[in-house]
Amino acid sequence: MRYALYFSPAPDSPWWQAGANWLGRDPMHAGKLPQAHINGVPDILLSQLTSEARRYGFHATLKAPFNLLEGFQEADLIQMASAFAQVQPVISIREMQIRMMGNFLTIRPQGDEAEINALAMRCVSYFDLLRRAPEATYLAKRRHAGLSARQEALLQQWGYPYTEEEYRFHLTLSDDLLEVDADAQYALRKAAEQQFSRLLDNTPLDIDALTIFREERPGAPLNFWMRFPFQARVQQKSLPATGRLYFVVGPSGAGKDTLLHWVKDNLPANAALEFAQRAITRPAHDSEAHEVLNQEAYWQAAAAGHFCMQWQANGLCYGIRRNIEAKLKCGQDVIVNGSREYLPQLRQLFPDARIIWIMADPEQIRQRMEKRQRESGAALLNRLDRGLKFTVPDDQDIICIDNSGPIHVAGQKLLKIFSKE
Repeated sequence: MRYALYFSPAPDSPWWQAGANWLGRDPMHAGKLPQAHINGVPDILLSQLTSEARRYGFHATLKAPFNLLEGFQEADLIQMASAFAQVQPVISIREMQIRMMGNFLTIRPQGDEAEINALAMRCVSYFDLLRRAPEATYLAKRRHAGLSARQEALLQQWGYPYTEEEYRFHLTLSDDLLEVDADAQYALRKAAEQQFSRLLDNTPLDIDALTIFREERPGAPLNFWMRFPFQARVQQKSLPATGRLYFVVGPSGAGKDTLLHWVKDNLPANAALEFAQRAITRPAHDSEAHEVLNQEAYWQAAAAGHFCMQWQANGLCYGIRRNIEAKLKCGQDVIVNGSREYLPQLRQLFPDARIIWIMADPEQIRQRMEKRQRESGAALLNRLDRGLKFTVPDDQDIICIDNSGPIHVAGQKLLKIFSKE
């Protein structure tokens, strides 16, 4: 499955109807439409000259088609698209014109395109988190067309060579016309001017939504999937604010898990906090609603890149699925029940993460661990010894919370941290 992030006119708009009729396909209803006859261009030739444009549907590209990176799902794309659209303003193009762009017949805006180009670049960069690197066959096809050094660099960075300063907003009306004789090109252009004349003269084109098209298999037509209207009332031209990642650590027996359960149960109803589910190689347990994986499934998921964090402790493997990255991009705060041993990797991958270190009196830690009766003898001593291996780093950015007293005392402190930042 590939996903394309397009601007396409609303399906009930005259722009959509005119474009669908010109190309001979309605991408919303996946239906073929009869194309108008053009003098000087046989019907079969017109169909051939618009075949690829028809497959992609009437649109202007904001981010070129891509596959989702391993570890991300359609739900992540939907959530990010909704958050993106909420902070984008409508851009109204007062004048559009039929003209050639290279060897392609297109509809292009007249005048300053800076706002449009900025929108496209926001779209390219914001959603790149979800994009799987293109395959070698795709790269070879792009390079076969001939790329400048700059376009090659953009292809490597964004998976598409026509971004940043190389971007040109356009609605495509034809395939490559390089080998089409001048008379047929002229007839095609005049017919397009006639078909779109009423819109070009009287109907501004409002870039008012992000539309996702889907390609279900290679070479299949791309179909309209979801449309996200722009919501910003002012020309803020921004991206959603990034959420805060809270990484909570502490030794066994400090009551970290119990404390996080207390916080979850006492959050305000409107709190926008996400408690990341951990994937763990242990059976289901009442202490945590984790994702149960055996060793083979865990390492398969890890090798495929499904985890954005992973560590091992006390004979178990832990992983955090990549979907938390999409939630952070959408402005959602995320809480991860983490490991002290993982802190060096965390600082590299998520340098802005807030680290919260749960502490408790050593004797109380021992009593708690003995009381829960998970381990005894050497196993208990090993877990206690591991707790002593890690001391709080001399780092003013780490927030320490003493959980030696009643659970609600430390719980209220943690709630305040989550609500203030």
